[in-house]
Amino acid sequence: MSTRLQILLLGIIFLLAFILRFYKLGQIPYGLYQDETAIGYNAYSIRETGKDEHGESWPLYFKSFGDYKLPVYIYLTIVPVHLFGLTEFAVRFPSALFGFLTVIVFYFFVLAITGNRSLAFISTVLFSINPWHLHYNRATFEVSISLFLFLLGGLLLHKRAFLFGTICFIISLYSYNLTRLLAPALYIFFLVFYAKQIKHVSKQELIFSIIISVLLLIPFISTFFSSAGVSSAGGTLIFSSAVIQSQLIELRSYLVDYPSFISKPFFNIPLLTLWKYLENVISYFSVPFFFISGSGHGNHGIGNIGQFYLFEFPLVVLGLFTIVKEKFRWGMIIVFWGTLVIFVASLTREVPHATRSFFLIPVIIICSALGVQVVLTWIRRVRFSSLKFAILIFSLVIIQYNILFYLTSYYIRFPVLYAKSWRSADKELSLFLKENEGKYDRVIFDQQAGFIYSSLLFYSQNSPLEFQKTAVWEKDDREGFSMPMSFGKYEFRPIDWQKDYPQERTLYITSPERKPKDILPVKTIYYPKRPVVFSVKEEIIRYPIEEVAYLLVESK
Repeated sequence: MSTRLQILLLGIIFLLAFILRFYKLGQIPYGLYQDETAIGYNAYSIRETGKDEHGESWPLYFKSFGDYKLPVYIYLTIVPVHLFGLTEFAVRFPSALFGFLTVIVFYFFVLAITGNRSLAFISTVLFSINPWHLHYNRATFEVSISLFLFLLGGLLLHKRAFLFGTICFIISLYSYNLTRLLAPALYIFFLVFYAKQIKHVSKQELIFSIIISVLLLIPFISTFFSSAGVSSAGGTLIFSSAVIQSQLIELRSYLVDYPSFISKPFFNIPLLTLWKYLENVISYFSVPFFFISGSGHGNHGIGNIGQFYLFEFPLVVLGLFTIVKEKFRWGMIIVFWGTLVIFVASLTREVPHATRSFFLIPVIIICSALGVQVVLTWIRRVRFSSLKFAILIFSLVIIQYNILFYLTSYYIRFPVLYAKSWRSADKELSLFLKENEGKYDRVIFDQQAGFIYSSLLFYSQNSPLEFQKTAVWEKDDREGFSMPMSFGKYEFRPIDWQKDYPQERTLYITSPERKPKDILPVKTIYYPKRPVVFSVKEEIIRYPIEEVAYLLVESK
């Protein structure tokens, strides 16, 4: 294959990657889930006032929804918000852009570590259409930027650009919570692996790199033990999460009446926690998670396809086997990278977790691409051209159908089926309130209706300065987080219908379960209409449903 043709094909792949990430970016998925509206509004607030929603000036960490959001994504979002306004497209733009750039960097990364141009090309093709990567690139996920920084940092270190490679890994510390553990370990590994290249780094660059690194790490180190630092992960890590520890204590509770020589040495909390960790590690070898159904979380998958295509399963196994058999030196990077991600992600609850294990994508893609190479080599050795042609056609049909199945599921089924998870009804409600807010002196949101305040702030483009001045926050919980009880004319609390209704010029937002039967709503907001299909005694029954999201009750 000529160089010109290779460049042309690579350009087509990059164009495909761009289209798949930006096509209807603001419309699919329908709506923005709560982290997206929080990130978008905080970027808007910083742009308008230099303060976040809590009134903190240019914060390093953003307090929001039970955790602290790291700064990289939010500060990057200021630019698209300035260019495109406070829109769905703007808040998802950084994720899509860096996802697209990751595809480009990935090609050169694979080429650099393997020296195999064909493997780099096949890997990039698979990476550009990967369901896991596409799903996260098309929504507001910080890991899209983190993975870009990891790959670019590794590539720059390979190219002896020590300073800029180091900076990439340091910036990644501020991009996503789990990178605080992943980035240092991966960086040290690259230093060891590329020891020969790094020996050629000049003393001036080395000294300058150390100075820059210290300056960039000061905020990270100084806040490491703060509430926004390592302690912010307390509810996520298995050895400190109350959810996990309560399960372990529950098991021990059954042993209180048994001799202590049984419970203490074999069922003590440290040993049970270690056992839980081993279970978590094994969970990341789940075939259904990676190749069949994917993540069960409504924001992390589409429910009917794995994180990778089904046709890749045998290719990944074959590729990994080939790496071990041939003992490729670059295979050390793949094995260490994958092992590190699994071991670190297993420290957290809710496994396998698609976001925390997102960094496995390059590892599995390279194994899959190597599997493709091996299969193509086998096919070339087939003596009968008709058989060779039949194998190729059969393989292409399977691959094409798998990709078509995914694209149809993602663009048509997924937005409707998972509309509730993506809070699609929040936009309609917020815009209605913005248009009609002059009619009411008070708007009361029933807490049990599930509406999130950041949706209203985002879609109505509520004045950040006004919100900072008028927001009344609940008392912080044990982890230091709270929700607003009110701001402006809006209140968020349980509605006591006997006491609260009716009040003059008041609008009540509630759910069908919470609304008294004798009170008629002035407006009903629905999730998108979707089909329901099930079987009863071998008879297939189907009908459309339109689920109610919110009921609006008006008091004159």
